[in-house]
Amino acid sequence: MRISALARRVFAVSLFILISPNARAANPLDDLIEPADGKSACFTRVYDAEHLRRHPKQKTVSITVWLSYEAAGGKIQGIVLHDALALVQRGDPAALYSEGGCDFDAKANRDTSGNRLIKTYPKEGGHVCMQSAQPDVFFAVSAEEGGFLIMDRGKDRDILMLYLDDSLTMVKRADRSNHIDVKFGADDRVFMLRRVDMKACAALEEAVTTPEPDARRRRPVRTP
Repeated sequence: MRISALARRVFAVSLFILISPNARAANPLDDLIEPADGKSACFTRVYDAEHLRRHPKQKTVSITVWLSYEAAGGKIQGIVLHDALALVQRGDPAALYSEGGCDFDAKANRDTSGNRLIKTYPKEGGHVCMQSAQPDVFFAVSAEEGGFLIMDRGKDRDILMLYLDDSLTMVKRADRSNHIDVKFGADDRVFMLRRVDMKACAALEEAVTTPEPDARRRRPVRTP
């Protein structure tokens, strides 16, 4: 029920922005990525062996976020912020991937009943991202939700704060149709990522944008 409430909020905000692009207000992520078609940014965090030794309950070895703006397309004016996430956990070198869409909302961290959505997020407003259960790389478009997360600007223009809920539906590159329910404990829900060169997001971008063979008839491959 929490995801459905958040989905309604994201849809309503997205619809308003796309219908009334001039009404878009500045928000904290504008310091990290310019809100313009074609702009992108890459952020990552890699934990060394000493950190993992001191935090034995943390499963995350590395986490990378790719943010990109695209035109809404068709007859709809406006831009859309996409997010993609790559996660590597202990004991498995194969990355897990998630893709979604985000919007800024002054009450991002509240559901329709006024309850806090992500307890580790200390603010009300933020960029709330609805994740899909699988990347949009198949001929048939899936509307299945994969969970949600909240993003915010860090202490400077090169830091992205990422706040996760207790789970996400993610996939691996080898079989992007296989939905994996990834659980997050208390040590794997808040991350501080730093801006890096876009080359660090190349594998992540490829994993969530390269179409499956049958999907090439539906849409072209995205280009940088």
